[in-house]
Amino acid sequence: MFLGAKSSVALRLTLFYALFFGLVTAGGGILLYHLVRIHLLEEIDQDLLRQQQGFASILAAHDGRALRTELASSTADGGREDYFVRILDATGHVELSSDLRSWKAPLPGIPAGGLRIGQHAYLTVDIPDARRQARVLTSAVAPGRYLQIGLSLADSMAFLRHFQHYGLIILGTMLSLGTLAGWALARKAMAGVEAVARAADRIADGHFSDRVRVGDQGSEIDHLVNTFNRMAEHVQTVMAEMRQVNDHIAHDLRSPLTRMRGLAENAAIQATQGSERAELAGSIVEECDRLGMLIDTMLEIAEAEAGVQRLALARLEPTVLVAQALELYEGVAEERHVALSGDLPPTPALEGDRRRLLRALANLIDNAIKYTPAGGRVEVLLRQRTGRVEIIVRDNGPGIPAAEVPHLFERFYRGDRSRHLPGNGLGLSLARAVAHAHGGEIRMESSHGVGSTFILSLPLLARASPPA
Repeated sequence: MFLGAKSSVALRLTLFYALFFGLVTAGGGILLYHLVRIHLLEEIDQDLLRQQQGFASILAAHDGRALRTELASSTADGGREDYFVRILDATGHVELSSDLRSWKAPLPGIPAGGLRIGQHAYLTVDIPDARRQARVLTSAVAPGRYLQIGLSLADSMAFLRHFQHYGLIILGTMLSLGTLAGWALARKAMAGVEAVARAADRIADGHFSDRVRVGDQGSEIDHLVNTFNRMAEHVQTVMAEMRQVNDHIAHDLRSPLTRMRGLAENAAIQATQGSERAELAGSIVEECDRLGMLIDTMLEIAEAEAGVQRLALARLEPTVLVAQALELYEGVAEERHVALSGDLPPTPALEGDRRRLLRALANLIDNAIKYTPAGGRVEVLLRQRTGRVEIIVRDNGPGIPAAEVPHLFERFYRGDRSRHLPGNGLGLSLARAVAHAHGGEIRMESSHGVGSTFILSLPLLARASPPA
């Protein structure tokens, strides 16, 4: 891809190489053209000078008959169209000339100020016919007598036109080769940078074990790759330590939380039904259950991200899975006056853990309903792509501010609009962890003010056929 909203470095390098090749070729071509033109004029001038010397020697011998014979022979066959000879007096009057029938245009006279004997002057004159230009040599051969010889430049100009034509072909070829070579060199130079960028994107999505392969792309790129890999390894170590601490805390909280719940249940049983003590004990049991669910969710996310989660894999029909999730939330949507609909065309099967996938999908639908105002709508669509199935959850709510988008899948993150709503900020983290555990991904598309779209992409079974 050559063009985009902003020019890539590869494109800029390509344009630079193409411009460089073009300028060098054009500059060299122009210089060569002028050198060839100068050389042709010098050859013509030398030829005219040799002709002048021959006529001058005849004039010096005062042999009028030989002069007329020479003039006649030089314009044989009715007069040459590319050549003429004239002898002028001091006033510019023509004393004698070759056949001038083909030279209709006014021919140049004696240079202003005249010439001394032995001097000569060259002049290029325009001809208003197909010849366009002629080269004229005027020389003083005797007191008050001038010899003028002219030669058409038609052949030379035709040669230069051919030279220009082939020069433009060469320029176009060099530009094409320069562009292709520049693109190849730029892509090779940027391959390492692009690999680092891809790895950085995947690390940002939670794949902290990704690394960039060190190749032979130049010391600067190799140094960048090595530095990036060291940084990624450090980030992975830090994240692993943080998760390990969180997991240990979660495990350590389970035992005291279970004891607290047991004591609260005992107190509720022993207390008089309906008393303040019984209500307080019941509230403690509910809070213990909520904390227990929070800890279980944290551990499930940690196991999924660490790749040690045991999945109860089975063949699943995406249409049935999504229909079950919609059925679960029909009542919730109706209670909040939100229209919940689905578009579920037949889709090939996938392999996955039904309970965990259903929970991930439920989190997406629950969020969509929660943040969609009354009278709004939530749509769940099923689409097949090459080798994958996409479950799309779309709402027409207020959308998500751009500043919050990079943090949506972080644990415990809750935007400003969600702080007053029930939840713990783990739903999207769990959905992403489940997607990654199944070899899939989850992404969101939102434009602030016009709703949000979350897309859960999962791989189909290898034997599933691609879409028609």
